[in-house]
Amino acid sequence: MKDFTISISDLEQGKRQAVRKSLHTIHGKSDEGPIVIRPFRSGELGWVSWRHCVLYREEYGFDDTFEYYLLAGMAQFIHEPGDRGQVWVVDCGGTVVGAISIVEISSETGQLRWFILEPGFRGLGLGKRLMETALAYCRERGMTRVFLWTVSELLAARRLYEINGFEMTETKNHFIWGREITEERWDLEL
Repeated sequence: MKDFTISISDLEQGKRQAVRKSLHTIHGKSDEGPIVIRPFRSGELGWVSWRHCVLYREEYGFDDTFEYYLLAGMAQFIHEPGDRGQVWVVDCGGTVVGAISIVEISSETGQLRWFILEPGFRGLGLGKRLMETALAYCRERGMTRVFLWTVSELLAARRLYEINGFEMTETKNHFIWGREITEERWDLEL
């Protein structure tokens, strides 16, 4: 079978604009509309996984096995019925540029997961706002503790955890996601 190729420059003007707008949206480059933190919508966990994989490969050298780790947790989150937690996204003009989640481990315990911001949106206070949103959810649900796993190299995230009262309680050094990594568990008593 022959490869299928279309040259965007061969498309009529309206179709060219629609394709470029779509590519613009897919790649998270939007300067339209307000920046809003809201609950995720169907399909957006795919974005969260994709951007984690791309950014963690580029910034920390993670390999493709990291994707399985992300997708397995997300599939379990989606599959399990009932109140199991929440995912919030940062929406900029209809483009997702960040996320955070709480996965309910039990009625007393939540796990903070899938915390990410596109590089161009870092340093705007959005990480702080995402953290406040996630912890407020835990308090509203009556949880008494929250924990997370991270890696030692995520310095800005670690500072945010410390500011919010999390304490490192465990470390593991091992080969995972294509390299030697120090994983850290952080806990917060609410």
